[in-house]
Amino acid sequence: MQYWRDYQTRTAIKDHDHQTPRKCTKCGSTLYDSIINFGESLSQQEFDASFGHAEKADVCLVLGSSLRVPPAAYVPQTVAERGGKLAIGNLQLTPMASLAQLNIHALCDDLMRGLMAKLDIPIPEWELHRRVRITIQKQKIKIMGLDVDQDIPYTLFSRVRIFVRQGTLSKYESKQLTGREFIEHKMPVNDSTGKMDVYIEMHWQGNYNEPMYTLRTQLTDSTREVHIFYNPKDRMWREQ
Repeated sequence: MQYWRDYQTRTAIKDHDHQTPRKCTKCGSTLYDSIINFGESLSQQEFDASFGHAEKADVCLVLGSSLRVPPAAYVPQTVAERGGKLAIGNLQLTPMASLAQLNIHALCDDLMRGLMAKLDIPIPEWELHRRVRITIQKQKIKIMGLDVDQDIPYTLFSRVRIFVRQGTLSKYESKQLTGREFIEHKMPVNDSTGKMDVYIEMHWQGNYNEPMYTLRTQLTDSTREVHIFYNPKDRMWREQ
């Protein structure tokens, strides 16, 4: 089982010790971090996929790598040796400079700005992307952060509060709620009118100085997924 965390997980003192103090909520086994240190093996799945792409690629662009650490360094080498074009962007010379059709000694950001301008493709402003799933069933609400692309639980929240309102009239307020893979809470409210709304006040881990965001949804049995985006420049959230 995999879990994503939006906070520091590593507690080990030794480089190659990946055990964490947390347990899997499914089976109770110890969780390990997924950091790969020098001298450790890459994931076999990612290793195979990388070389699979290298066998098919016409062009390989390397950014900011010394290309001195095998076996990852062999990926661009494979592209070049089978006749593909290799371009390397690095401030210093690399051992594969002779294999490259293009060696650019520049900062990665400067290189990419020039490339995108040449391609006439605007560079979108970066936003923090969060995916949240809200399930309401028989007065019980479950709030779960998820990876944007995969259904992997993501611990996004430092705490959450639940409010139930009918128009401007407050029907229920929870205390501060916390959890790991998800936050679950029983709301002692019966909505016979079908006009009540749930307001979920989400507080984040604060890695990007994110302000709290309040999500509104109807108090009906349902499952809803929301994608929200945060611009760290103006400190504003938008919902999609």
